[in-house]
Amino acid sequence: MSLINTDETLDELGEFRIIQKKNGYRFSDDSVQLANFVLPLKPDNSVIDLGAGSGVIPLILAQKSQIQNIVGMEIQEGLADIAKRNVVFNNLSSRIKIVKGDLREITHRSLFKKNSFSVVISNPPYTKHKSGRISPSREKRVAKMDITCSLSDLIKISKYLVAVNGRLCYIYPLTRLQEMLSVLQDNDLKVNRLEFVCPKSNGKAKRFLIEAVKR
Repeated sequence: MSLINTDETLDELGEFRIIQKKNGYRFSDDSVQLANFVLPLKPDNSVIDLGAGSGVIPLILAQKSQIQNIVGMEIQEGLADIAKRNVVFNNLSSRIKIVKGDLREITHRSLFKKNSFSVVISNPPYTKHKSGRISPSREKRVAKMDITCSLSDLIKISKYLVAVNGRLCYIYPLTRLQEMLSVLQDNDLKVNRLEFVCPKSNGKAKRFLIEAVKR
């Protein structure tokens, strides 16, 4: 049985290939920039990507480092299925595990132990619910709007998952920078790095990359 369906494409991702929906959610350059921001990684590090989508960030981290323990968590069944097939297609089952689940349930369902990851990474839904242009595709809406996960939810769960002195890395819109800094401060997380992302078409930053540390 083929790993690729008729409504999907197979695209290049460096030395790997990635399966994506033709008309559903497709990864953007934000994911690539965030993955590169996290590097370098040590082989014995452990990483979890919250909101893994089709698995692009785990694939990039596996390609550009020797890390052996990468988890991708995705709430949408269709995207989690694609991510799992991407792992199999690229022969990375020994290094990457995809989990279908809601990050808000991690603590009370004991899905992962506290302080169990060296790095928590996320390219989260960044448009506030019921604001901006609303996509007719539910898959795109959930991926891009904070319908199922608020910024506060994300950071609280990230703090639970990351080890002491571990790193939290996100990409987020510049318009919500102060909100991000405020929520990190409320959770006693120290900002370690902050970079502004400028698109190639012009020099005006629209996103920022941020790394915080659990003290």
